[in-house]
Amino acid sequence: MITAHKKNRGARLPLPIKKAIALESLSKKQTIVNISRRYDCSRNTVYEQQKIALAAANKAFEAADDGVLFYLPVTKDYISGVVVDLYTKKTSHRDIQSFLESSLDYSLSDGSIFNILDDAGDRAIEINNSYALSPIKDSTSDELFHHNRPILATVDIPSRFCTLLVNADNRDHNTWGVNLLDLQAMGYNPEVSILDGGKGLIKGHEEALPETKLRHDHFHCIMDMKDAARFLRNQVASAAIAALKLLQKSISVKNPDKKKELETLFAKAISKHMHLEAISSLFNTLLSWLQHDVLQLAGHPPVDRATLYDFVVSEMTALAEKHPHRIDAILTTLNEQRKALLDVANELNDKFMVVAEDRGLSIDTIWKICYLARYAFDGAKYCEASSELESLIGSKYDEIEDEVLHILDTTHRCSSMIENFNSRLRPYLDKRKFVSQKMLALIQFYLNHRPFPRSQHERLKHKSPAEALTGQPHKPWREMIGFERVQRKAA
Repeated sequence: MITAHKKNRGARLPLPIKKAIALESLSKKQTIVNISRRYDCSRNTVYEQQKIALAAANKAFEAADDGVLFYLPVTKDYISGVVVDLYTKKTSHRDIQSFLESSLDYSLSDGSIFNILDDAGDRAIEINNSYALSPIKDSTSDELFHHNRPILATVDIPSRFCTLLVNADNRDHNTWGVNLLDLQAMGYNPEVSILDGGKGLIKGHEEALPETKLRHDHFHCIMDMKDAARFLRNQVASAAIAALKLLQKSISVKNPDKKKELETLFAKAISKHMHLEAISSLFNTLLSWLQHDVLQLAGHPPVDRATLYDFVVSEMTALAEKHPHRIDAILTTLNEQRKALLDVANELNDKFMVVAEDRGLSIDTIWKICYLARYAFDGAKYCEASSELESLIGSKYDEIEDEVLHILDTTHRCSSMIENFNSRLRPYLDKRKFVSQKMLALIQFYLNHRPFPRSQHERLKHKSPAEALTGQPHKPWREMIGFERVQRKAA
């Protein structure tokens, strides 16, 4: 305890003591009360020294911000790199010109910007075509439209690497086949390709990649059913509002005949509302069963899924007779794509059969372990069910469960990665402008070599799709495309 000032509390504190009080208050290791007791001063004094120290620190940093941090050598190559960088950040030609004039006091014509991007597109095409695509095992393809012309895209699911991005005149099977054959020349031969219901897309893959297993996407089917469910809910809400309006009119009207007429209409409106509510409720239940019990990876064995699938279809058929709008179209999809939608469960069964044989267990036991993945690992249901299986299997339960979870993680059922890629591509597709093949190649190059800022997958954290695909690091994308990294000079 410092006692130098106990004799005279009114004495002025020496500067070293004031400094010590300010530093301790800023460190927040001690409370203001403890500091005031330690130095035998008031709390106001401590706050005052803290305020002075903070003001001095802010002033010091403000002074530093006013100075020159560093200098950059602005060359033509640097300007070209800035143009390409701004374009990959979805900046228009006019905005690029505005930035150069306002920030660098440099004017560049629209033609010069076009030439810079055109040269960069040529280099991007060379790099895009230099990759060996043989490591790709799980792929997905889709079509995106711009100015009524299809853009064909193919993406590797685990790495998110875009292998194909071309402007096409058509999307028939011949167009897809030619582009897929070009990819085959680079080693592209995936084991599984996930596609939507496009006929040209499917036939092109069947002819060009006969050994690749084609799997229908679950995403679009579920999305269509959710859209129909929302439509039915809106109809229920509209019917309720219409019935409420009739009720309000019947209450306020004075004429007995008119009142009786409105009450009759109100009774019909209530009946319609109840009818639509029953349809909507049943449809939501069928959707939930299909999404969570039939199509979800962690679930029942294939036989049980097929039985439930057929039951859902039969109930949907009866529902379509009462309300055919939208439900008829969904029913047609479910009937036509039954085999394709249930295929992923059969593939899981084949993989689980290998695990069961290696571990000397029944396939039913493996499916029970698979079903546990539906539960939260810290939940009571998981703990109870896993304890029973662990007592049955023994000490190797954790190893077997890890194998099952790995199979679930590496078995894909949705084309969500291509939809994700489409969402990143769309901002580049200005509705007022045409995008050339070279610019598509430049965009493809940038998206393949830009590191992910974050990811829930450890294999993708701070890595680009190209690094995730090849397992090898690469230079920053600007250096890869021919622009040297600018070295700043100290002020």
